Amino acid sequence: MDRLDALKVFCSVVDAGGFRRAADRLGISTTSVTTQVAALEAHFRVKLLNRTTRSMSVTEEGRQCYENAMRLLADMNELEDVLRHSTTAPSGLLRVDMPGIIGTRIISPALPRFLTDYPEVTVRMSANDRLVDMVDEGIDVLVRIGNLVDSRLVAQTLAGTRYVCCASPDYLARRGSPTSPEDLDRFACLNFLYPKSRRVRPWYFQRDGQVSSIAPRGIFVTDHVESLIGAAIAGGGIIQVLSVSVQDRIASGALVPLLTDWTAPGPDVAVLFQQRQLRAAKVKVFVDFLHEIFRTRPHGMLAGTDAL
Repeated sequence: MDRLDALKVFCSVVDAGGFRRAADRLGISTTSVTTQVAALEAHFRVKLLNRTTRSMSVTEEGRQCYENAMRLLADMNELEDVLRHSTTAPSGLLRVDMPGIIGTRIISPALPRFLTDYPEVTVRMSANDRLVDMVDEGIDVLVRIGNLVDSRLVAQTLAGTRYVCCASPDYLARRGSPTSPEDLDRFACLNFLYPKSRRVRPWYFQRDGQVSSIAPRGIFVTDHVESLIGAAIAGGGIIQVLSVSVQDRIASGALVPLLTDWTAPGPDVAVLFQQRQLRAAKVKVFVDFLHEIFRTRPHGMLAGTDAL
């Protein structure tokens, strides 16, 4: 038994949720898949999967095997990339993770060009805002808004952001516009709820170099940025979000920026990767691609300056 091949088959079974689906993905017979997993269980002397004719589940030992095998396979792929870097084009599976708003509004529209330039690279992108462990989850490139302190990671700033207040033209035609942050209590404000702490995020403003925060009375609270923006576009009220989330809506006229003399700086957008992956061709070209995307966006739009 080739243990590395057997681990690949086992991970495919877990990913696919079954032996037959894994066999179809791998292009081998179901019998071969079953034999490989059985051989792995015999080698480790543990049961990795609970299976019946109708269902399959991963045991605790199987979960540990899967997590460690995924890291091992990722390391093997990285080693191959590094060793081939000087003679071949970037290739292999690239796992990236980023906030949904970044993926939807900025990365995905530009991704076809990257895939055309590097046809041997397959991108597997997950979009969420939760904290992830790149090492444990086998992620090659991570994009985040804000600081993520981890001594194992290299962090490079892609762009800055600003806190932008805005509302729909329809709402402003009906209710008018605030002239200062103190006016906000007279308007319908839509607030963002931090997913982890379940606390309402305060609104930040800057005047004469001093940053302050207030907590306007809100009529709607959500932990989903797109829902917050959607409610504002529909005329529900005023929001304050990061410029990266609404720059295209402001450019299209769906939202109108407010209190532009009080805009405060927000957290940076950064790309993170492991130091040992710096020479991996697929990681290097994707990081360069991200820098190009943010560098070539309309000047000031990401930070909110030109849009305001």
